Amino acid sequence: MVIWKKSVTGEPLGTPLARWQMLLARVFATGLGTGYAPAGQGTLGSALFVLLWAAFAPRQLLWQGAVIVVFHAVSVLLSGWGERMWGKDPGRVTIDEFAGQAVALFAVPKTWPAMLAAFLLFRIFDAFKFRFVRRHIETLPGGWGVTLDDTVAGLAARLLMIPLLLLLGTWAIE
Repeated sequence: MVIWKKSVTGEPLGTPLARWQMLLARVFATGLGTGYAPAGQGTLGSALFVLLWAAFAPRQLLWQGAVIVVFHAVSVLLSGWGERMWGKDPGRVTIDEFAGQAVALFAVPKTWPAMLAAFLLFRIFDAFKFRFVRRHIETLPGGWGVTLDDTVAGLAARLLMIPLLLLLGTWAIE
């Protein structure tokens, strides 16, 4: 008799996904395919998101916050599906980079130097995780750990962007 552990969503871990769920995971959990790169999937996913943010992000901070909330909700769901397809915290899942990078870019002026700084800081904090993140955040089940470790990296990057933007004389979006 097999006893399945339940995920955060209440669904037994290891249960198969429906075809439509697998399709959504293959397209969107992989950050529009960036997760299929042979190396540097996280960096590629973050870079793609910066380009998408530059092109489509709203200028109003309330709407930027709404985008961040939506990306986090979608990331938790799709990352959980990705873990069910490819194993624990798979490198193929890069939607979490989108969610974390969005936090780093929140209220950052849409100038290439500012967005590049947010990108680089996010990548540094994502690559060199705090011990607390490795021990307590990454271990959360059901897509939560995959997403929230990038959220912490995004928050750390955003906090460092504040003095950097003050130093450059631009606090936030015009």
